[in-house]
Amino acid sequence: MDFSTLKYVLGTKNEAKVKAVRLATGADPLCMSVPSGISDQPLSEEETIRGAVNRAKAALTEAGEGYIGLGLEGGLAYDDLFTQQWYLVSVCAAWDGTQLSLGKGLAFPMPNEAVERIKREDVELRTVIDEWSGTTGSNHRGGAYGLITGGRIQRAEVFRDAVIAALAPFVSPFYRETT
Repeated sequence: MDFSTLKYVLGTKNEAKVKAVRLATGADPLCMSVPSGISDQPLSEEETIRGAVNRAKAALTEAGEGYIGLGLEGGLAYDDLFTQQWYLVSVCAAWDGTQLSLGKGLAFPMPNEAVERIKREDVELRTVIDEWSGTTGSNHRGGAYGLITGGRIQRAEVFRDAVIAALAPFVSPFYRETT
C-alpha cells in the first residue's frame, strides 16, 4: 500500500502531529490551523473524537477537493469499568468529503496527580508535562508519552499509528466492496 500517492491536509501545525503524518504516509501534508470546536483539554474519548472529526472536516473545507482531511486530537478518557484510571488517548479522523474513518493510537495510563490538577486548575495536559519536564512545548515533541516512558514512546509515533489506522480504508484493497 502506497500512502504517499494521496494528498493530505492536516488541521494543525503542531510539529509532533505533522511528523506523525510524515511517518505514516511518507508525504508532507498541507498544514493549517483550524478549530477543534471542543474544549482545550478533552476529558472523554467522545469529545476527543469529535475534535478530530471537526478538524479533519474543517481542514478539507479550507483546502478543497483532492485532499484527505486529517484531524489529530489527544485527550483524556476515564475507564470506570475496569481500572478506575485516566488514559491519554490519541485519535485521527480522515475525511475525504464522503467517507469518514477513525484511527486510534495507544491508550496510555496517566498519573492521577496530572489529571486531578488539570480538572482543578482547568489547565491542559501540556502545561503539567511542561512543568514536570522543565521545558516548554513538550506537546510538539515527545509529550506526556516521552516524559513518562523516558523517551521510549514518542507522541509522533502514537499519532503515526492512529493515522495509519484511519487511512487504511482509503488505501487497502481489503476495504473495497466486491460484487
